[in-house]
Amino acid sequence: MPTKKPKQTAFTVAVSAADTGSAAPGLRVYVAMATDPLAAVAAVQAVAPEAAVELSGTLSDRLAARLKLRPGEVRPI
Repeated sequence: MPTKKPKQTAFTVAVSAADTGSAAPGLRVYVAMATDPLAAVAAVQAVAPEAAVELSGTLSDRLAARLKLRPGEVRPI
């Protein structure tokens, strides 16, 4: 019997740029399709290695489908 694929969830991850002191620190939110929160944070850290990242929540399955997110994809929103 074939094994089931693990469920993918659209996790939102907040990314804050380093504070240079000259301007207000920037904040961006990324969405990562992953099987668990740690994998989502790791995927976003790979995209923005110099920034501080923090898990902020999830998107609904319906919204993830409308955004046409694929497993393993990381995208700014």
